[in-house]
Amino acid sequence: MNLFASAIRSLQKTRRSFRFAFRGIALVFVHENNTRIHLLATVSVLVAGWFFRLNYLEWAVILTQIGLVWAAEAFNSAIEKLVDLVSPGFNPKAGAIKDIAAGAVLLIAIVAAVVGLVVFGRKIMLWL
Repeated sequence: MNLFASAIRSLQKTRRSFRFAFRGIALVFVHENNTRIHLLATVSVLVAGWFFRLNYLEWAVILTQIGLVWAAEAFNSAIEKLVDLVSPGFNPKAGAIKDIAAGAVLLIAIVAAVVGLVVFGRKIMLWL
């Protein structure tokens, strides 16, 4: 096998991996109820960041928090789907697993809200 053919195959595998990843993101957006809440919060925070003219560091912190919440929601959705596949009937352990995953999303969302208060709090007070 020559180097060129190997590189082409590697690029094709990478492209396919990205396609699957983007499909996964789309599935979270389309099929998960909480994404509407996260989307509303994301848009609100982005508009507020523009309105209050966040600096680069503030934007970096805010965008990191947004990304963490979205990633947590995606992990939670994947865990829920896996639990439903493995344990389709009622099972208290399966329910506990789903509750723990949902709790992780809530913890990250709470931390993101606190970070938002730190970043926006002073700006809001000065604006009032």
